[in-house]
Amino acid sequence: MTKTHCLGICPEEGATVARYPSAEPIVSDVGLDDVAALLEQGQGDDGAWEAVERELMNIEELQTSKVIDLARRLKPGLTLEDVQNPHDFPELDDADWHYADGILTGMKSVTMALRALRQRLRDGS
Repeated sequence: MTKTHCLGICPEEGATVARYPSAEPIVSDVGLDDVAALLEQGQGDDGAWEAVERELMNIEELQTSKVIDLARRLKPGLTLEDVQNPHDFPELDDADWHYADGILTGMKSVTMALRALRQRLRDGS
């Protein structure tokens, strides 16, 4: 996955996806139902699924570091477990920290949704 600027195509529904290498590098009107086909196209195995999951895990790891670093600036010495229980630390009642933690929660949700979709497709449901 790569962050891009405008691809020049604003679909009425869904998203525009740039893929490479691919015979069809830009696909528009992509919805949730199209994800499996895009990931499997040209792969023949689970390679694309695994690559996306690896990338999501790398992004999640980076965001986790950001959340912990920001928490430690607010209250030095906090551990990962401490950060997972922010209500125990009034110092973490900070808008920037809550924003970063919310981004991390969203990333974890995307990873879980991708895994669930992959499992549903494997199960044929």
